[in-house]
Amino acid sequence: MMHGEPSWSYLYRYMIPVCAAAGHRVLAPDLIGFGKSDKPTSIDDYSYQQHMDWMQSFIDKLDLKDITLVCQDWGSLLGLRLAAENPDRFRAIV
Repeated sequence: MMHGEPSWSYLYRYMIPVCAAAGHRVLAPDLIGFGKSDKPTSIDDYSYQQHMDWMQSFIDKLDLKDITLVCQDWGSLLGLRLAAENPDRFRAIV
């Protein structure tokens, strides 16, 4: 689950338990610099490309596969590109 601006993964606090109870593994990372996450000091760290790089690294390091993407706002911009660039890792987009 990928949130947008200016929210954070707390946005999904009511959806996560429902999805988890249905047997799904749910990941809802906070985008760096949003919500209550750490705030980088360099303005360059807030670029679209930097967020793409961080999320690609997240997917790669966890070796995520068969992903169903739930997203809104900035999460959609990032998530849809991640899905397009990694079609073998994504199952569905919601």
